[in-house]
Amino acid sequence: MDKEKIEKEIDIAIKANSETDLVEFKDGRGGFPTANARTSLSSFGNKKGGGVIVFGVIENKDTRKITAVGIEDVAIFQEKMSAISANDMNTILRLGYHILSFNGKQILAVYVPECQNQFKPYHIKQLGLPNGAYIREGNTDRKMTEVEMRDYVRNAQGDDFDSGCTNNATVDDLSYEKLISFLKKSAEKTARDFDSNDKYVEVLENIGILKSFNNLMMSTIAGYLIFAKEKPQKKLQFERYIIRCVRYKGSGVHSDILDSLDVDGTLDEQIDSMQAFILRNIKKSAKIIGTKRVERYEYPEKAIREIIANAVIHRDYRITETYTQVNIFEDRIEVFNPGNLPIGVTIENIKSSQMSRNKIIAARLKDLDYLEEYGRGIDIVFTEMSKWNLLNPIFKNTSNSFKVILPGEKLSQLNERQLKIWEHLAENGKITRKGAEKLIVDTPQPTISSDLRKMKEIGLIQQTGSSKETFYEPSF
Repeated sequence: MDKEKIEKEIDIAIKANSETDLVEFKDGRGGFPTANARTSLSSFGNKKGGGVIVFGVIENKDTRKITAVGIEDVAIFQEKMSAISANDMNTILRLGYHILSFNGKQILAVYVPECQNQFKPYHIKQLGLPNGAYIREGNTDRKMTEVEMRDYVRNAQGDDFDSGCTNNATVDDLSYEKLISFLKKSAEKTARDFDSNDKYVEVLENIGILKSFNNLMMSTIAGYLIFAKEKPQKKLQFERYIIRCVRYKGSGVHSDILDSLDVDGTLDEQIDSMQAFILRNIKKSAKIIGTKRVERYEYPEKAIREIIANAVIHRDYRITETYTQVNIFEDRIEVFNPGNLPIGVTIENIKSSQMSRNKIIAARLKDLDYLEEYGRGIDIVFTEMSKWNLLNPIFKNTSNSFKVILPGEKLSQLNERQLKIWEHLAENGKITRKGAEKLIVDTPQPTISSDLRKMKEIGLIQQTGSSKETFYEPSF
C-alpha cells in the first residue's frame, strides 16, 4: 500500500469519525502502547491485504469524534514497532513507515503487510496459539478462536480437504453415465472431440475426481459428493452431509412448522432440491409490469439459486456436528452453513472475492453450471434483490458458522435502526423500549418509540403488557 493510498484511507476514517477494517488509530502521547501494538500487528498481519496502524490520532469515547493530536518521538515509535515485529511475533514482517501531517499535527502511519500463508496465523510468540492470534473484524481486533486457528493452519499447509481420498469408494462407485455426460459437456465447451474409449480415467485424475492410492484408483471426496452412483449419505463418512429445510409459519423458530425436508443426494441434486423446497414455500403473485401481467415469486429465483449453490459449494465439509440449514420465515429466508468464511474472504470483500475452501467442488460445479463466473455470484444476488425492491442480503460471520439472510418485503420497509431491533428480536424473542434504546445508541427516545410504532403498524411486532412491564415481540 503506497503513501497516497494510506493518506486517503486515513482521511476517510477521520472524516467518518470511525476506525475501519483498514485503519486503526492509537494515541501514543503517554508513550508507546506495546500490548495494543502487538494485537494490531497480529490482526492486520492475518488480514488479506494487511492494514495501517496510525499513532497520534485519538477517539473521544464520549463524542465519538476522531482527532489528530500528533506524537513527538516518531523515531522511537518506529524502532519499537520494528523490535516487536522482530522479537515478539512468530515471524518478521517488513513494515512500511510514513510520517504524515494531519491538521498541522505530525502522525506516524505504519503499514502492516499481510503475512505469508505458511506463517499464519501471525501471532504473539509468548502467548502462543490461539491466545496470541487476532483477526480484524470490521473496525475492531478480535482474538482468534480455536476453530479459526485450525482453518489458518490447514490453509498454511495447503490442506485441500475435498481433494483427499474417500475411505473406501473407488471409481466403480461413481456413476459412469454421469461422468461421461460431464466429460462430453466439458469437451463441447472447449470445442474438443470426445471419445468415451479414451483414457478418461486419467482425465478424471487430472481434474481431481479420482486419485491413485495404494495402486487403487480411489474417488476423491469432491468426486464422490458430485458423481456418486448412489446417495453419498449412505456411507458413514458422508451421512451428515444433508441439508435441513424448514418452513415456519411466523417470523421465528418458536412458530409452527408448516413444511420440512432433509435433503440428501449428490451436491448438484441437493442444490436442485433446496431450490424446489424454497419455491414451493414462498408466495407467488401477479404484478403488472408495463402493460403485461407477470407472475413472479416474492424473492428473485436467481438470488435464491446463487445463495443455496454457494452454501453447498463453500461449506466446511470437515464439520459434521451440524447441518447446512435453510429456514423460511414469514418475512425472510435464512441459509446457515457450518464453518465461517474461507480464509481471505470477509463480509466487506465478499462481492469480489474468488476464494473457496473447496477448490475442486467449486471448479466442477462451475463446469456443471451451478456456479457463476468467479466473483460474479454475490453481485447477481445484490442486483436481483434490488430489482425486486428488497433490501440487500445480510451476512453474519461467526467463529464457526456463516449465515445469509434474504429480507422479504416487510423487512425491506425498515430503516437501519429498525432492522437492528428486528435482528435482536429474531434472535432473542423480545425487547423492551429501554432495551431498544440501549441497542440503538445516541438516538433520542421519541425516535425509538416512532421506530417501534412503525414496526407494529406493518405487522412485524406486537406489544405485550403495559406501563413499565411493556415489551415487544415478533408477531407470529
